[in-house]
Amino acid sequence: MEVATATATVKRTRAQVYRDKVKIRLATDEAGPEIARVLKANNIEFPGADWSKCFPHWLIATVDDQVIGCIMVMTGKPVGFLEFLFVDPAVSFKLRAIAIKKLCFQGAATLAMAGGAYMCCTVDHINKKFYDVLKRYDAIHAGYTALMVKWLK
Repeated sequence: MEVATATATVKRTRAQVYRDKVKIRLATDEAGPEIARVLKANNIEFPGADWSKCFPHWLIATVDDQVIGCIMVMTGKPVGFLEFLFVDPAVSFKLRAIAIKKLCFQGAATLAMAGGAYMCCTVDHINKKFYDVLKRYDAIHAGYTALMVKWLK
């Protein structure tokens, strides 16, 4: 008995095409300078920092193998941290929004897979998109803080 098979052409929506363009992956050490570039485009600089060793603490968002965004993931039990979620401001609004959402979700999934029960983030007042994504997914505002930085060399 033969079974007839039909191949249906499924049309993807414009939103699906955009979503599929943005890929999230673990950053290798080679991505370090690109992470630094994305941070610098968002007015975050660490003069003298060696970006050649970023593995395994960063996730990157790419479009056609070009790094457009990043997030630092620091696993811990029971609390893990997501920091420095930034996307290149030169990228289109739609791709930035998708990258922010995907980076946030993958970062949270990474923390959960590592055994974390809570996710903490320091969200700068200029990074309203990160704040909005977190609020939309039931994160609570836990207080105000200042990001303190000290050169260790």
